[in-house]
Amino acid sequence: MKKMVILLISVLFFTLSVPADEVVLETSDLKIGSVKFPRAFIHDGKNYNKGVYKVTLMEKEGEFLFNIFNPADELLFEEVAIVKLRKSRIGKRKYLIRKSFMRGYEFFRIKVTKPDKVIMGYFLIGKNTTKTN
Repeated sequence: MKKMVILLISVLFFTLSVPADEVVLETSDLKIGSVKFPRAFIHDGKNYNKGVYKVTLMEKEGEFLFNIFNPADELLFEEVAIVKLRKSRIGKRKYLIRKSFMRGYEFFRIKVTKPDKVIMGYFLIGKNTTKTN
């Protein structure tokens, strides 16, 4: 019985001392394309007009970022993305992109679903805008 307890403690100790594998998020720049922001929005205290902006998703130093460009391909800003690791059912597609409003038109969300993760960017909508169709 004593040997069994010692063996169990040894196995438990060695199992816990082995470092867990790091989760590696692999991606290359994903050109989401032209995204129509249906309302004016705010980023870092600066107001941006509603309209069409070019959007890419990239990984930089272990973080996912949405890059927002004006129509002249000038980088306006980078927005840190939220990443949730999970299995998704998107079939044989490499990714699925959805755009929607959140919290009663308070945020505009870009959601990129990949087979193993969901990547989201939230953009604060300006307070003095009117609803557009």
